[in-house]
Amino acid sequence: MRRRDLIAAGPATLLAGVADATDRRAPEAVTVDVRRDFGARGDGIADDWQAIENAGLHLGQLGGGSMYFPAGRYRLGSVGKNITIRNNVRYFGDGHASVIIGSNAAFISPKGAAFGRSSYADYRYFTVRDIAAGDRELEFASAADAAQFKPGDIVIARSKDAIVTPGDVLPYYVEMNRVAAVAGNRIVLEDAIDDGWRGLLAANVTQDVVQGYCIHDLRIECEDGYPFFIQGSYKSVIRNCWTRGMALACFNGFTRSTAHDIIAEVSWRPDRTSASVFEIETGCVRANFHDIDVYMAGSARAGERYPVFYCQEFSRRTALRNVRIAAAGTDLGNVFEVMSGGHRFENIEVTARSVDKVLDYWVREPERYQLGELGLAMSHLTIETSDPTIGFNHGFILHCDYPDGEVRNVTIADCEVRARGIRPERNLIWFYKGRHRNILFDGVRGPGQVAMDASGAERPSGVPASGAPAPPLSEVVLRHCAFTRLASPEMLAHARYIDCRRIDAQPAAAVMAAPGAVWSADKPRLQLAFPLVADMTICCGDVVSIKISAWAEAPSFPAHVRIRVMGAEALTVDLAPASATEIDIDLAVTFFGGAFHQPERFTVAGPVRTRPGAGPSWTSFTGKVDRRPANLVEVSAWIDKPAGLAAGITVKSARIAFCEVERDA
Repeated sequence: MRRRDLIAAGPATLLAGVADATDRRAPEAVTVDVRRDFGARGDGIADDWQAIENAGLHLGQLGGGSMYFPAGRYRLGSVGKNITIRNNVRYFGDGHASVIIGSNAAFISPKGAAFGRSSYADYRYFTVRDIAAGDRELEFASAADAAQFKPGDIVIARSKDAIVTPGDVLPYYVEMNRVAAVAGNRIVLEDAIDDGWRGLLAANVTQDVVQGYCIHDLRIECEDGYPFFIQGSYKSVIRNCWTRGMALACFNGFTRSTAHDIIAEVSWRPDRTSASVFEIETGCVRANFHDIDVYMAGSARAGERYPVFYCQEFSRRTALRNVRIAAAGTDLGNVFEVMSGGHRFENIEVTARSVDKVLDYWVREPERYQLGELGLAMSHLTIETSDPTIGFNHGFILHCDYPDGEVRNVTIADCEVRARGIRPERNLIWFYKGRHRNILFDGVRGPGQVAMDASGAERPSGVPASGAPAPPLSEVVLRHCAFTRLASPEMLAHARYIDCRRIDAQPAAAVMAAPGAVWSADKPRLQLAFPLVADMTICCGDVVSIKISAWAEAPSFPAHVRIRVMGAEALTVDLAPASATEIDIDLAVTFFGGAFHQPERFTVAGPVRTRPGAGPSWTSFTGKVDRRPANLVEVSAWIDKPAGLAAGITVKSARIAFCEVERDA
């Protein structure tokens, strides 16, 4: 949609009868009432678009001002009749009582839907030198090129390389800024450049970008569209609004702008096209969204479950915090679909019937996309699903699908996925494709496994001079995480685990005997029993530790300590009648063989010492894992004595505990 498609009549017709058309007061002093001054009805029936457009053209001629919507219902009659946002205009009403009823969209920017990816090819471009982070200038080939700009203009710098599809140009880099001054063949920028880039073109896009507006205290309803479809915005604010539609907003080039304190109702229907709730598209740099509540209902068409939050290619440094998505009856696709760009998400709550993926995070091809090092910071995210059979398919997925590609600099902290049911193929954390470096998962919890795509470990790219393949994971740490299991030995070999644990069907906490307890049975008696239940996750390398320290005071009869593991007798320590005898047992039951998360055998090994004496002649025991019954690790003790005799084995300490292979104290 272009502006000429939205305006039905020429400026002279639109301004005919405008109240105070010659008023030239300072923009901040000018406030117009769309009902009183421009004849809007506000009854929810009449088409008020023409009156609102007249008011906007009037304020546009003045250079800005305020447009007031008194309590009422203002209808925009048909598709293409939208409110064009203009520079330095404040749009406001009486809160919930001031309602704007849109068709396909309500508020749009000057060039409608055409700014950005579908219009980048149309501008007149000039070559500029490479830039570095922190630069405040763009240097052109000549002063004549720089003279195409003046202070207050909006300039975009974009990469020469682009993906070209019919009607679209998608640069790998877009930076929007405002011109502060022109000096020779340079233009001075209002804000420092965030990121460096090689191979740039620059264009003047002032006529297509709206600056300095504010929209607040309005209710915006668009049953079949976007309340906000803003495709070119610079340093502007949307706040204190209520919305209803198939989405909340589609932003393109929403640069250094903010939307906050919004309550949105989003309805998906299978008989119409759905959309992402938040669509953050090309050129959105330093967009800030916070304190937003979204209430979702309905369902999307089959195969059209769009992401809730979509940070599209070439957006950067988006901040999203204090957002709640209430969609208890809705099946969601991806909650986050994000491309690398230095984004930061904090304090997000999502309730849904089911979720396909929590986060799909990906990095574009490294040779052209020079900003792949811009990672992601996500913290305090809670996802809760209610469907007992689906819940969620995957949690946090990281991937780069290009040869020699690498996912870098990602921190995901204090995030939890709450879902019913356990499915062994569900991935909580999935290093899907490519290499990964400097990745931290800290306090991530949920019923799913930690997995790595098998091809990642075998990828031939990244082979250094030594000929050894580069590891798929480098500086990857999981700390304080809770998950179902590790899915592969590669995942164990290439990442570091600090105080992680598994959460499904875990054995009881460590069992122990009280210090000073006396084992004095006259026949074998079970003293300690540690359960290894049939359906718990046991990985190769997991260990059950058995530590016993005790003594028998000058027994006149033989004393015995027996260790049984999963029904098999592994070791019996016999203490012959003698002077006071001490015993120390430090055994490890280690699982191995077969699939990584389905070991077939176990071995029992460790030192056994008696004093005085050299200890038993024993090295180790190997047994077979039978997962069908509920198994035990058992410690029995007894003394061959008459039943009434008080002699026994006195315990200093006795403990059996399970330690996952990934735990790193």
